[in-house]
Amino acid sequence: MVRPVSLGDTRVRAVSEALRPYVWRGLTPEMVSCLALAAIDGHGVAGGAPVTRRDVRIGVLVDFLEGCRWRSLTAGAVSRQLVTALDTWRHESQWLEIELRWLLDGDG
Repeated sequence: MVRPVSLGDTRVRAVSEALRPYVWRGLTPEMVSCLALAAIDGHGVAGGAPVTRRDVRIGVLVDFLEGCRWRSLTAGAVSRQLVTALDTWRHESQWLEIELRWLLDGDG
């Protein structure tokens, strides 16, 4: 199980800063997800790489946002939730890969 990230996590701060210039509560879940991913990917790198529409993580974050009342949260809280959702997805994906390897190797 993945623990929620702290508000001091550099990725949370990057997402919060990325949302701050916008009236982000009025944006679509897709746009918030793209802004968040661009901030996370660009962390520590000047400019960062753009997020493409085919990035599977957009769907992960959109599904998360559509399942909660994110517009009632602060920028810091929604940023923390987005990073935690992404970490959880990554953790679950890694376990799925391990379990599939076990099955394919005949050890499962």
